[in-house]
Amino acid sequence: MGYSERMTIQLDYSTRIDTVIDYVIRRPAVPRWWDPVARPHVAIILPDNHSGKEIRYYLSQCGEKLSNGKSLLDVVDIDTLPEGTLLEVRFNATRANLYQLEFVGTIPCWRWLGRSEGLPDFDSDDSIYWDHVLDTGTYSPRDMILA
Repeated sequence: MGYSERMTIQLDYSTRIDTVIDYVIRRPAVPRWWDPVARPHVAIILPDNHSGKEIRYYLSQCGEKLSNGKSLLDVVDIDTLPEGTLLEVRFNATRANLYQLEFVGTIPCWRWLGRSEGLPDFDSDDSIYWDHVLDTGTYSPRDMILA
């Protein structure tokens, strides 16, 4: 587990996507608290064959409000997803990571594919487009089939 390649893509003045190939971790960090301004989330990404864009299926939602006034971010068990699943973990309006599930032996692990930092384009519906990361030839969500 380590770095073998790193690439940075500057999409415009406000967004940067970093890709790191061959960096595998046991479990990615996910946001713990819901914030209505930052809108953190965990989502799987699938291709939309008609539009060519990615579709997000959210695996998280605002959870129980605690006595401290904060609400937990409830996230489903991501280790039960099928191998090859693309997972977007968004911490706030300016930072998100993209992972792909793979098994090391029988252990589910997550390969870090990239990080997006910066404000999204106002025309993008606050979505991050990972095309520059996914079109590197190594990973293609268009080949992924969920069982």
